[in-house]
Amino acid sequence: MSFDWKSYLQLSEGLIKCQATGLEEACFRSAISRSYYAIFGIASNYLKSNGVTIPPVDTHKSLRNEFKNSHDHTKKKIGQNLDRLWKDRKEADYNDAVSININKAQISHQMALRILQDLKSVGAL
Repeated sequence: MSFDWKSYLQLSEGLIKCQATGLEEACFRSAISRSYYAIFGIASNYLKSNGVTIPPVDTHKSLRNEFKNSHDHTKKKIGQNLDRLWKDRKEADYNDAVSININKAQISHQMALRILQDLKSVGAL
């Protein structure tokens, strides 16, 4: 049985509700990261199942570009929103000078849910 990438969205939601004193920002950063990787995994599997090979170098960029360069409006939107979510994830994972709060985590989670709906509409799920 293959991994259900949507479970990362459930984990993200739980991390946003984090009650661990002193670990709130770590939870919010992790929530953003899990939201992104949920969508990345689903989008990657969708492309693979449609015969698209994603190269091992610049994988994330290639995946986003595959959607952004589509003639289909919904797929273009998926690519554009994946760009936004990827930037949020990079900031959360690598930029310790930026404070990540619950609002930022919730916005990223909601973006992931919107992308998920668009992926469903193009047959990814």
